[in-house]
Amino acid sequence: MTDFSIAKFNNYQEYLHSFTTVEDFRYLPFHKTVITLTKLGYREHRTFYEEDEFLNVKKQVEQLLNPTVSAQIYYSQYFKGTDPALWALAEREHGNVQQEISTIIFLEISGRSGFSKSGYIDFEASLRNYRFKGPNAVDWKAVFEERKLLKPQPSDIVFYDWKTRKIFANDNDNYTVVAHPEHGLMFAHKGDHKNIPVTTKKNPFSSNVRRSMIRSNLYGFIILYDHHVRKKT
Repeated sequence: MTDFSIAKFNNYQEYLHSFTTVEDFRYLPFHKTVITLTKLGYREHRTFYEEDEFLNVKKQVEQLLNPTVSAQIYYSQYFKGTDPALWALAEREHGNVQQEISTIIFLEISGRSGFSKSGYIDFEASLRNYRFKGPNAVDWKAVFEERKLLKPQPSDIVFYDWKTRKIFANDNDNYTVVAHPEHGLMFAHKGDHKNIPVTTKKNPFSSNVRRSMIRSNLYGFIILYDHHVRKKT
């Protein structure tokens, strides 16, 4: 398991210093003595790393927290079909991964009980969650291969179960869910602070999003909300 606590230390000296207290230097005035006790495991129960181990772990953590472009995996490469919905998502995957655009997927799936489940899915966040094997991850490789259907779930930014009448709204690192008193449901993008409305009615935020309704043999209709992310200058 990756030790993400290492990320907060700029170098090995800072890491070593984190094991010491003022009392240590009061009763053990020699720095080497304090460090020796730390290495022997007398200071804390957390894992102690030698310098080379520390540098290796820190490198792993930084790669996970700040993945390079070359390390990105594009699951749309597995799409060989003709379904318009999956085709549209395949076209948008690169732009979402590079965070040039941000696509929200609206999807409604009918269950065996006859009741539907609907939700708004943050495409970029969902792709990233699968790449890092996070909780409730969507298997995007299987989705593009048409082995599994994409389905809304309670962990999405908005989810509604028509049988139980339960609604879930979840802020994530891309969006804050907003219930606007006049214009209804919208999503505030945390990167450029633009509001993304879902209503078809004209409103002051309409220019922030391009709305596309797509007919699909697999999904019926899906709606894609594309927001071009404004980069900081």
